[in-house]
Amino acid sequence: MSDNASRAVVLGFFAIVGTPILAGGYFEHALQQRAVVEVQDRNFKTSCKTYKEMTTWERWSTPLGWRDSWCDDYLARM
Repeated sequence: MSDNASRAVVLGFFAIVGTPILAGGYFEHALQQRAVVEVQDRNFKTSCKTYKEMTTWERWSTPLGWRDSWCDDYLARM
């Protein structure tokens, strides 16, 4: 087989097998992100209460502040 033929085989294999695998991973990630946002939308009133009461220093310097940093997007709603 010549070099061009072997390249065509490799590219064809990637197009048939690789592309769907990459697309599936991308869509799975997008689906998980939507689920996370839905849960945050439902639970921000209870989950972000402590975060709202923290000072900026506490938000930056404590693990609780790092973990709940997503609450920044919801503070205006509280």
